[in-house]
Amino acid sequence: MQLSLPIQLQNNDTLANFYGDNNLLLLNSLRQNARQLKQPFFYIWGVQGCGKSHLLRALANQYFVENRTALYVPLDKSAYFSPAVLDNLEHNELVCLDDIHSVIGRQDWELALFDLFNRVKEQGSCLLVLSSNQSPSALNVKLPDLSTRLHWGEIYQLYGLDEQQKIVALQKKARERGIELPDETANFLLKRLDRDMHTLFEALERLDKASLQAQRKLTIPFVKEILAL
Repeated sequence: MQLSLPIQLQNNDTLANFYGDNNLLLLNSLRQNARQLKQPFFYIWGVQGCGKSHLLRALANQYFVENRTALYVPLDKSAYFSPAVLDNLEHNELVCLDDIHSVIGRQDWELALFDLFNRVKEQGSCLLVLSSNQSPSALNVKLPDLSTRLHWGEIYQLYGLDEQQKIVALQKKARERGIELPDETANFLLKRLDRDMHTLFEALERLDKASLQAQRKLTIPFVKEILAL
């Protein structure tokens, strides 16, 4: 069964709560092109958990808040839809294609991506932002012309956060939820969980719900109990 085009706008992912200190050149260029489009192609790559999906959803949310047309397409879910979802996307002001490595090597998807690049260039009014876990040179692209197009625009490696930055990001996210995450509890989470931000934010969400239900603070004993650590 084919599902409709996945438009995933999540209000909790914003540019304001994206910790971007390690990627200021990328963020500045994205903001400039969002205001006045000069470079229509961005390729962003980095390891899992470094914030690629957050950034792409945040961009889409920003356009949505400004009543501009934007789409976010998670290509890691491509089993649920066909390459036809890329048809006519060039008529939007922003298109974010997340995890394009998920469809690389599949002829139908590579052709659809190739065609989308060409239409975006011809249209001249769409910002196309792609993310991957590898640089464009490292991708095993079968279609040479697509490989060329992946190098057309600005290419950035997205750098993750160091340990102290992760603590700051966790505490900021906790405050947005109306809870306090003490330093010792945040340090405990980093020592006992996988350190990618997706895992840490998921754990914080579980703790938030449990804390609200139990009317408990986020102490280390409470965290151990809820997360079975």
